[in-house]
Amino acid sequence: MRQSPELNRVQPKISPCSWRAMALTIASVCVLVVMVFVGASMPVNAAPGIPTTTVTPSQTPVANGIIIPTPSPTPTVEPPAELPPPFVPSGMYSWAKPVTYLDDACAYLKMRWDPANSRPGTIVVPVMYHRIRPRAGMNGIPEAKFQAELAAAHELGYETVTAEQVADFLENNAPIPPRSMMLIVDDRRAGIIERYFMPLLEKYDWTVTSAWIIANSDDIPNLWERMEALNDSGRVDVQSHGLRHTYITGTTPMKRIREELFGPIPIHEAHFGYRPVAFVWPGGNYTRPAVRVAREAGYRIGFTIHPNGPSMFNWIPLGRQERTMNDPLMMLPRYWGGRNLADSFGDAAEMGDESYANALASYELEAAYYHAHCDGDLP
Repeated sequence: MRQSPELNRVQPKISPCSWRAMALTIASVCVLVVMVFVGASMPVNAAPGIPTTTVTPSQTPVANGIIIPTPSPTPTVEPPAELPPPFVPSGMYSWAKPVTYLDDACAYLKMRWDPANSRPGTIVVPVMYHRIRPRAGMNGIPEAKFQAELAAAHELGYETVTAEQVADFLENNAPIPPRSMMLIVDDRRAGIIERYFMPLLEKYDWTVTSAWIIANSDDIPNLWERMEALNDSGRVDVQSHGLRHTYITGTTPMKRIREELFGPIPIHEAHFGYRPVAFVWPGGNYTRPAVRVAREAGYRIGFTIHPNGPSMFNWIPLGRQERTMNDPLMMLPRYWGGRNLADSFGDAAEMGDESYANALASYELEAAYYHAHCDGDLP
């Protein structure tokens, strides 16, 4: 199924998923658990409302949708000196590598297994949109295809999240739906949001993020009023796409870079009532100095145009160029609307399920590490 891609503020709706009891049970499971979860064709149920898969006889489904291995005597686990490298799901693109960003292993494990946080394997799938058109043959994604893409995401159990929710999740593993996506409309496209997105946002109870360009917005009649009304609807989260939509390259003067990143903030606050936490790199262009300026300006996350895969807590898939920036949270990948997106939603969900299964199989090892090197025990 996998194809290479040609590539206000709302509270998250979280399926009731009490995996704390599951994690405690895992501690009493024998090493055969690894054999169970590593087997092929074994996607795991993510949560109620997410499509289910067939369970093998050696696994026990429980009422909340989580699959727990059949208990057996616990072997002795030798605490490792360090945690293993990041897990690589079978569906990873060849050019991308998972990169972690938390240096404190004890803090990471505590947040990873805190029952109040997102469960392991929770994914965020950001999607980039520009033009949508009423029919095929026009410049943009045909409306019917756009509607089919979002219907596929809904069928797979995806829910939308805002930029602040994504930042909280990636920094602290704050709770979000197990299959989360962030719909992002680049540039000043209030009409696209009003005409094509709002009906589907109402239908599915979702949100969309507008990557907003500040410059010359005053010159378009009623534009600010329309965007403020969309922001006030609770369906639209507005984030920064730069002051002038400058493509930042190695020759861009530092003064221009600072204007592009700092300039939108006070204007954004005046019109929408909050400071932007995300910066969407104009044209997908960035440099290491620009990334440092983005952090100085207070942005918590940044989005590229690279469709490397879904992001997870302390796990960002990055290509070679993004890895050289040394700041994974400012290099978050985005899928492209209209380009095999329905398949990509399914692929990303499978990667999340596989990562969830790997986390369950790794719990004993991680618990042993935490007991030996950290203060206390995991939940």
